[in-house]
Amino acid sequence: MVGVLPLFLVRSAIFGRMLVSTPQAAYGGVLADSDSVEAAILQRARELAKELQVQFLELRNFRNPVEDDHLLKKDLYVTFRQELKEDLEANMLLIPRKTRAEIREGIKHGLEFRVDEIGPKDFYNVYARSVRDLGTPVFTSRLIENGRREFGLNCKIFSVHWKGTLVAAVWTLFYKDEVVPYYGASLREYNRLAVNNYMYWMLIKYGVENGYRTFDFGRSKKGTGSFDFKKRWGMTMTDLPYQYALVRRQSMPDTSPLNPKFSLAIQTWRKLPLSVTTSLGPLISKHLI
Repeated sequence: MVGVLPLFLVRSAIFGRMLVSTPQAAYGGVLADSDSVEAAILQRARELAKELQVQFLELRNFRNPVEDDHLLKKDLYVTFRQELKEDLEANMLLIPRKTRAEIREGIKHGLEFRVDEIGPKDFYNVYARSVRDLGTPVFTSRLIENGRREFGLNCKIFSVHWKGTLVAAVWTLFYKDEVVPYYGASLREYNRLAVNNYMYWMLIKYGVENGYRTFDFGRSKKGTGSFDFKKRWGMTMTDLPYQYALVRRQSMPDTSPLNPKFSLAIQTWRKLPLSVTTSLGPLISKHLI
């Protein structure tokens, strides 16, 4: 094997049919030993996109953009990563002063950090509330449950508690020497306790103490609250050069929630009862990428 490209056919009622590498993930694209192998794989992907009559082919590259002037590029997403030091205090000093102060604020409030003390159901309840407040349809709880089972020991659920109440949690993957917090959530009425800063610092601490060397804070869209939050941690920010080959579409696709077309729906979604968004969310989210 000298090259690989994972591709998924997505049938979306919102965006149409798409070939994506990789949906519901931050990274994807072609991995190849040489330029000629890369070109051959891309050529076959384009042929497949035409055969399947999709709207477009999307490559979610990280460090592996394809050298092809005919591919369109989107300048929207970035990822934040940090190399972890063996000394815990050295990692704290890498964090800007204001964020360090907020971490200490969380410690002062008596927050508790626990490892695998809650299950997928408890995590999902917090996550569903959190994304509803952001105006985002929640995916099915089976994704959390099946992911936990599939990844086994490489998946853990970390939680933050205050006076016995679950206030935040993060569903986290471990890959080689990397800590990858994938789905994080907190109850907004407890944000005054600095629960998010505390939680991610404790996750960094867990990574250092267990021999991990990289903290992958994940993807964010420029101009969002998530982007601003992660930027305050002083980690290395890297643009994600997503590339597109148009097939049936005539212009660059905009599948981001920042698309003005979705603004009214997002505002409405935030006001719906949690029982409604939890029921309808999985029906909608399967059409998102």
